[in-house]
Amino acid sequence: MNSEVREFLARVDALVGRAGDLFVQWELDWVERVKGRVNHYGSVADWQTDKLKELEARYSDEYVTESRNFRKNITSEQREAFRLACNYYRKQGYYSGITGTVPESFMSGDSNDYVPSFNNYSRLTDNKYFKKILAAVRSEPKFETGQLVQFRASSSLPQRNPLAETSRGPWTFGFGKLAGMYAVVLEVAPFTPRTAANGAKPYKVLVRGKAEPVFVEERFLKKAKKVKV
Repeated sequence: MNSEVREFLARVDALVGRAGDLFVQWELDWVERVKGRVNHYGSVADWQTDKLKELEARYSDEYVTESRNFRKNITSEQREAFRLACNYYRKQGYYSGITGTVPESFMSGDSNDYVPSFNNYSRLTDNKYFKKILAAVRSEPKFETGQLVQFRASSSLPQRNPLAETSRGPWTFGFGKLAGMYAVVLEVAPFTPRTAANGAKPYKVLVRGKAEPVFVEERFLKKAKKVKV
């Protein structure tokens, strides 16, 4: 075994000893594979060295300390944010490598025993898309049940309702035709937000003169002007 191999394996062992308990599964698998290959071939490839440097940089002393503190002191709000992120991204079809490993009992809210790794928690919750979803969930609603509201101008409304999969009524498409129309709020936040946009809190409303309710996001509504009689 040459000095390059010995140094490489020593660095791998040092990293595992310092932060191995925080590794996600693919990182644990990589360590086992790379040690086996380096021992077998007696040499270290550049890409293997580069990957090791990447892991060493990721698991800095500061990150290791923060990760362990997170695991020991995770709050109920952090659990709920991660649960919300898992359900959101599972519906969107993203981060399946993470959401697929989360127990269904945690996803459904039946159990709070599961503690995600700090890495997985950060990847799902600390991005600009999910931050908008979380903001929509936690924000105070601008409208209340029973309130008369009005759809915004046609220039503010897309032709397809972003909640089209939920709204199966007559306004799934041709959404812009609702511009300026009055509606009564039937329900506030009947489900979690579906789109990563500002003002994505959903409402169930009944459009004036229509028989079927429609689901609409807060950003497409405004306080109703005085109704002319």
